[in-house]
Amino acid sequence: MPEAIILPYNWSPLFLSRRITLFFFSIALSLGLSAQENISPACPMGADWIAVDAFSDEFNGKNLDATKWWDFNPAWVGRKPAFFARENVKVKKSNLQLIARVQNPKKVTVENKVRGYDQFTTATIKSKSRIKYGYFEARCKTMKASVCNAFWLYDPLDAAAKYSAGSFSEEIDIFELFGKPTKKENERTFFATVHRMETPYVESLVKSKQTPMENKSFNMKVPFDFYEDFHVYGLLWTPTEMKWYLDGKEVFSRNNDYFTTALYLMLDCEIMQAWAGLPDKNDLPATFEIDYVRVWQHKDWKE
Repeated sequence: MPEAIILPYNWSPLFLSRRITLFFFSIALSLGLSAQENISPACPMGADWIAVDAFSDEFNGKNLDATKWWDFNPAWVGRKPAFFARENVKVKKSNLQLIARVQNPKKVTVENKVRGYDQFTTATIKSKSRIKYGYFEARCKTMKASVCNAFWLYDPLDAAAKYSAGSFSEEIDIFELFGKPTKKENERTFFATVHRMETPYVESLVKSKQTPMENKSFNMKVPFDFYEDFHVYGLLWTPTEMKWYLDGKEVFSRNNDYFTTALYLMLDCEIMQAWAGLPDKNDLPATFEIDYVRVWQHKDWKE
């Protein structure tokens, strides 16, 4: 005859029933929360828009998702006198952090000194694949320094075509912002621009000629400092039109005259010496924070 199972004095059948119910309830709650975390946010453009996971990121992990992003630019070292340093890309507290720093003169390499990448380090992420058309949105807060913080699309060509004559390299700047610009005319100014450069083209080094376009750039003053808080920046890019948004409000639009080629998605911070001067070294290090980047495409599009 099997031995009797002796339960603790307070483990009555009713007590056991309650324990089992609570156990399964906790599992269900956990599964429910996990499912909620995986639900894609609704697109501001409407219900017919579908999230594109390969270009969307909530930055909730401990590290940058290496399946989606490069933490440097494989095709571009950076803009002189800075270079993109991988250690300046971090994911912390559910935010992507892109950091600009002053280089220690004693640690500047001979190569970077000779090549002119010897004063600052900056940061970038670049998508590992290209995308054509969509609604692109990021919630960001700039750094408080005269460093350009940007959200953009570019680089439609592979090396042979890009560095040879006869084609075009295109770029769509969703925003370029300076949190604390050296030049007052850039203060609290939202910049949006499109570019179409004849090849050969090498970023920040070789740009032979741009295609003339109507309504190619836009800038507006805003009533806040970009570094004070997070704001939502968006771009609608379709086969026929392009529209820019700030905090859900359309601020600029143009016809899509040339941009019909898939592009990489970018977030970065750069030193723009020719445009904005050099940053005050006392303002660095400084951090460009991105809460999320989200991309949707219309359900009827094949690309």
